[in-house]
Amino acid sequence: MADGAVSYYLDRFVVSRLVRYTYGTPASIGYDPSDPEHRTRSHKKYMGVTGGERLDVFSPTLFKVTILAFESRTWNQTNY
Repeated sequence: MADGAVSYYLDRFVVSRLVRYTYGTPASIGYDPSDPEHRTRSHKKYMGVTGGERLDVFSPTLFKVTILAFESRTWNQTNY
């Protein structure tokens, strides 16, 4: 019980947190032969369900070294 009380007391003073990792989800985008980055990864392209060429990518939602500021029970994202 004492540990919980100390944790609750200290958590009230945390006003921001630094994100240590980049978070996101896998995604698929259309292959664009005019894009140099797509051409570099052309060996990874595949035919999608709709018949177009696709590339798998990582779609970040929260970047590393992002500061999350805590204000009235909601987290606000600030990128630096």
